[in-house]
Amino acid sequence: MSFITLHKGNLFSWIRNNYKAARVFVFFIVIVTFLKINLTTPGRYTGNKPWSPSPKCKNSQQEIDRLVQLTYKVHAILENMGIDCWLMYGSIWGPLRGLEGPLPWDDDVDLAINGDGQFSQMTFEEFKALFTVLGLSVESRLWQSSLIVISEKGRWPSLDLFVFYDYNGMMKRSGIESWLMPINYRLYHTFPSSLVKQPLPKVKFGFFNISIPRNGIEVMKHLYPYNWWKVVKPKGCDI
Repeated sequence: MSFITLHKGNLFSWIRNNYKAARVFVFFIVIVTFLKINLTTPGRYTGNKPWSPSPKCKNSQQEIDRLVQLTYKVHAILENMGIDCWLMYGSIWGPLRGLEGPLPWDDDVDLAINGDGQFSQMTFEEFKALFTVLGLSVESRLWQSSLIVISEKGRWPSLDLFVFYDYNGMMKRSGIESWLMPINYRLYHTFPSSLVKQPLPKVKFGFFNISIPRNGIEVMKHLYPYNWWKVVKPKGCDI
């Protein structure tokens, strides 16, 4: 008992004597972690989301067709509601590289809409009603990352619909993540609103045409500032 008491006493004494150093050390760890999270390029295909399995190097034609079909359904519903959408993030790479559809390893599709337009005139329940009627599942993550996830009920694949807002000429996403990771969102999720000024150019995506940001690869320089000129494949697919 006296041995345990002695060691506790030594521990508390060490903490008292090194309290300032401990605070500095903890502060350093917090800053390093904060910067690492904020400066890391997002994307499961880059291996920066270790809790998610890396996508396949190449999808089958059937899997690509399912991605295109889901994209068409969502695009058609949004068009019916008077909401303009465009390809976003990694889904832009396919058309930019001469493909009439997603990249071979894409396992979802990214679209975006302007939250200041028709979308702002309806409640979320009104927005998702037509999707639900047509058998699609709609999950709101607007509070978290200005994102709506849409999928066939209980089936792969899913589509990420990002809601952007015009802040003094720059398109940005809202949500708590933008406050917790301000550097990350400034580096990888912000671009000039002029690049999505309507009407937008169209590209072929599978069997239909869909909008894409203006000026070709220009938007990618804002979304992927440190590797927009590279072909980044999923981990293990460079062999």
